[in-house]
Amino acid sequence: MRIIISVIIPAYNSASRIKFTLESIIAQDWPELEIVLVDDASSDDTVKIADEILSSSHRKFLIHKNINNMGVSASRNTGLKLSHGEYISFIDGDDIITKDFISKLYASITKFHSQFSFCNIAWRFTQDKPDIHEDFNLPEISTGENIIFKKTIPVFACLYDKNFLVSNNLRFHEGCTSGEDVEFQIKALCLAEKVSFVNECLYFYVQHENMGSIRDNNTREKKLTRYEHNTQAQIRTADFLMTNAKIERVIFYARKILKPQNLIRQLTIYAMKHDRENYNLLLKDEESMKILHEALKLYVLRMKPEIYFKALMILFFPKVYYRMRESL
Repeated sequence: MRIIISVIIPAYNSASRIKFTLESIIAQDWPELEIVLVDDASSDDTVKIADEILSSSHRKFLIHKNINNMGVSASRNTGLKLSHGEYISFIDGDDIITKDFISKLYASITKFHSQFSFCNIAWRFTQDKPDIHEDFNLPEISTGENIIFKKTIPVFACLYDKNFLVSNNLRFHEGCTSGEDVEFQIKALCLAEKVSFVNECLYFYVQHENMGSIRDNNTREKKLTRYEHNTQAQIRTADFLMTNAKIERVIFYARKILKPQNLIRQLTIYAMKHDRENYNLLLKDEESMKILHEALKLYVLRMKPEIYFKALMILFFPKVYYRMRESL
């Protein structure tokens, strides 16, 4: 029996790059491939170009068009729901993979019976710049919790066992514009008994002027929204780890590092929004003060000195911290 692998592509106004992404997927040396493209109400020719390329290929494919712009999280979730493969890979609509990306990640999963596998990546620039390689330097096999805080493993450089995702109800948080991928991945790592690693660069993360992280970060209002969404993602992540993690040091990190970090970020958001009332209310909260005082521990200074010094300033110079963050 042949194993079907589904490649899910969230795309939004990707007309300038989708050709290269799809060609690299079509060229995979894995025979039974299903391509699921979820277009997030693009206003350009993304769907037209994709349909022309996929229709002329030998690959099974499905193009789903969102009626309204839902965001990348909703698009990935839709793709997961529509997919038929036993294994899933999420490829961004402007990136490139090597022809053996799928086969090598699948070989790793089957060799170690892992819940998902991942590989090294390279940052590729459309301008005349050399690739920047990011090598994770991790063992071939590990428990997910052992690498949660060692490296940030991007969701697009992975192959997941679909049953693992579905049985654990792992989904991307819809409506979140920043940090949703890290939240998803840390939750997956927390729950995975085995995660395997291919020590090769098989994925190229393409940097260009129209990419979403630049488009959605070009005004103060957009930056603030992304920062707020990122903070909410970190809060959900910390809560998840404190409830589901099995290793004590992961729980410790979530409670003693992430919780004060998230509280400081929330105070920063109030300052950036010029919301002095809620800033002061949060500082008067007994639990908040306890968290900030706990951040003045030696282990916090050693592990995350920026959290230690920010907590110190907030506790002793709250008006100064407010003014500093207000002007960001």
